[in-house]
Amino acid sequence: MATTELGKELRRIRITEEERLMDMADRLGKSSAFISALERGSKNPPAGFEDTVIKAYNLLGVAAEAIRKAADRSRKAFVIEANSPLARDTASLMARRMDTLSDDELKSIFAILTKKDAK
Repeated sequence: MATTELGKELRRIRITEEERLMDMADRLGKSSAFISALERGSKNPPAGFEDTVIKAYNLLGVAAEAIRKAADRSRKAFVIEANSPLARDTASLMARRMDTLSDDELKSIFAILTKKDAK
């Protein structure tokens, strides 16, 4: 398996910090096998893992955002907790149709969602 985007970011952090895989695993409270599996893409990053990395390494701004984006791009599945019937209907419809949407449609949805982040 190829190294995931998250794996590349974790390696970049290790090189910067002059750490081995074992050192990072200890710092994050995980096993080295777990970190290695995340890097290779044989494990899906669990929810909140990126926040653990950000906190453990005191990452801010661009560095923190790079970890978040890499974790999202390395995930094969997402868990969405919808708190209303409309949110559940929207999330389930999106999940069912995700692979049938065109790039333009996905870009439109992405623009709507990122506009919320800018507020």
